[in-house]
This record gives sequence, C-alpha cells and structure tokens, in this order.
Amino acid sequence: MWWKNKHRIWNVLLLGVLWGALVGCSQANISWTHYQGAFVESSFPIPEEVKDMDTVINNRQMNYVRYKLPGIEASTLPDLYLQEIKNWGWKQQQENIDEDQTNFVFVQGNRTLQLVLQNNYLTVIVPDKSSRAPIAEATINP
Repeated sequence: MWWKNKHRIWNVLLLGVLWGALVGCSQANISWTHYQGAFVESSFPIPEEVKDMDTVINNRQMNYVRYKLPGIEASTLPDLYLQEIKNWGWKQQQENIDEDQTNFVFVQGNRTLQLVLQNNYLTVIVPDKSSRAPIAEATINP
C-alpha cells in the first residue's frame, strides 16, 4: 500500500533533489594547475577554467577584466594559485586592501595590479599609469 507511505516517498525524493543541488553548487572543479595570461596584463596568471569576461579598457583610472569563474568564493586565494602567481614573477604586497581578504595587490617591477574575488567572479584591475589615484580608489563594484 504505497499511498500510505506517499509522504515518505516525497520526502526521500525532495531530500535527493536538495542534496544534488547542494553538491552541484559547491566548489566547482577548478584545477589551479593550468593558467593563461590575463587579458589586461598577460604576465599575470588566471586559471584556464575561466568562462566569460567583460572588460573595460578605456577607463581614466584603470583597465580591468572580470572573469566568470564558477565555484570561486570571496575568500582567501588557494595556495596553489598564490604559488603560480609567484612563479610568474609577481609578489603580493603584505597589506591587503580589505580585512575580508577579497582584494589583493600584486607588484612586478614597476607594475601593480589588484585582484578582486567575488562569488563566482575573479577581477584583475590594472591602474592607469597616468592616474595618481591609489589602487584602492580604483576598485570596481560590479
């Protein structure tokens, strides 16, 4: 008499759907092992898993590219990625722009850039060389 256990069947089905959604929405499969140069600064690595990008190039204060990177969260950068950035010749400034560890500043020679993490997005910001504004003022809020 399956109709007596109908609510249990629905509960099991609902639990299965919710579990699948939670597992599917968790950290995507980002390998952190294969990289390409960023569009606005080809000497800075970004994971190959990036999807789409939207770019502003002719801004008075900065050039930036925002990449869609499903699964990345607005938190600290993975150690593998930090090591790869170092391997490409970039050094992280000791002080981050914010306390939440979502804005990172890197330098290489006389070049400076900012890396901003947001849920599912990775943004690389390069301040315009003629701009005298501090890099923190060039931060974008999409």
